Amino acid sequence: MADDLGYADVGFQGCQDIATPNIDRLAATGARFTQGYVTGCMCGPSRAGFITGRIQSSFGYYINASNPLDPKQGLPAGMRTVAHFIRDQGYATGIVGKWHMGTAPHQHPDAMGYSDWFGFLGGGLMYYPLDHPSYNGRYLKKTRPWGARDMHHTLPMLHNGKQVEWKQYLTRELTDGGIRFIEKNDDRPFFLFVSYNAPHEYLEAPAETIAKYPSESVTDVPGVPAKSRSIYAAMVDEMDRGIGRLLKTLDKQGLAENTVVWFLSDHGGLKRTSDNRPLRGAKGNAYEGGLRVPFVVRWPKHIKPGTVLSHPVTSLDIGATSVALAGGHVKQAGLHGSDITGYMTGQSAEPPHDVLYWHTGRGPNDVTGVMREGDYKMIAKRGRIELFNIKDDPTESTDLASIQSRRAMRMLAQWKKWNESNRPPLWNVSKKGRNTYQYADYEWLKGTPHYKQTKDE
Repeated sequence: MADDLGYADVGFQGCQDIATPNIDRLAATGARFTQGYVTGCMCGPSRAGFITGRIQSSFGYYINASNPLDPKQGLPAGMRTVAHFIRDQGYATGIVGKWHMGTAPHQHPDAMGYSDWFGFLGGGLMYYPLDHPSYNGRYLKKTRPWGARDMHHTLPMLHNGKQVEWKQYLTRELTDGGIRFIEKNDDRPFFLFVSYNAPHEYLEAPAETIAKYPSESVTDVPGVPAKSRSIYAAMVDEMDRGIGRLLKTLDKQGLAENTVVWFLSDHGGLKRTSDNRPLRGAKGNAYEGGLRVPFVVRWPKHIKPGTVLSHPVTSLDIGATSVALAGGHVKQAGLHGSDITGYMTGQSAEPPHDVLYWHTGRGPNDVTGVMREGDYKMIAKRGRIELFNIKDDPTESTDLASIQSRRAMRMLAQWKKWNESNRPPLWNVSKKGRNTYQYADYEWLKGTPHYKQTKDE
């Protein structure tokens, strides 16, 4: 899973300025979904849906965890995840990279079904260790309260809850972690979530990789500075090379033929770094550019190379399909996705979904969301309704709500009926001072600017 990757920022989607040969090879040797969606247009909600296999509004997860050390923010205690259900079938379960689902003990990956985890608990991380010369010591101590991004991006790297040192560019470090997991578990079935935080800001990459993408040669994307695009391109390049190394490891271990590999982004690209064209919108909104992502699956023994699948699918289908393939029961697990094994292997041409729903607001009382039915997409935004025919108008340039008002109102009523079962927010935006959650006394925080022996000190 990439983070903040633009819809048009990989080669198989038409990208001209960034080299993504390994991701493109996944698409060429597997199947690509032309209408692949995620469940949220922001990192936390989208990943909460993906990790649990359930629409996140059904358990009250609507917004990003902005204060990573607030124990109320993140997944609730006792939540069963896709990893739990697959582990129940005898699989080794691992996650590498970004978590963003909370930092309290009941929210750690091991409490959420992962038997092995390597990465960071926040919503991101600086791409080099905090003592890197380029930071000039800025992140080694705290002399004043930090903003949400700095809080998230300065938590330590952990392996199974204990701090570990790291020395190289973060994307390379995470790839190494994924390779170690594969090599360790090559004699048993495994389920691995490689959760890159590239190309999410901050924009950082090795100088030699940035040099491959001089500002004057990158694609001119409206609203994206050429310098930002240059570094962003290098970050995508590094992630692609990491994916190539993971695929080579599967080849080396003799696992490639019978391993299902998925690739997607957690939502649309950020407006100031990414290219989501021809789609409208970007990260943070409910247009196609916020919810539709590059989406690929490869399974050499079962999926015909170069397959193109045009019916809508969602990130929830990855969890449901994975549980089913592992021998579990999707309905008994309470998962909201569909087992799309038949669809992706060509055994069925039927659409996996008749209707899809999203809640993109801050709670069930906020009438903000999306309904997709056939070719039509209804967007509700706090009293305003928009309607688009995605087949005829994938750029969402013609609002049909007034022309087809009966359809628009029926879809809104149907969305409201669905929304009745959504849960109140697990937490609300904190109104406390910025310094409230700057520190904690967790053992894994020792030696970092965020550690204090007691929270009251």
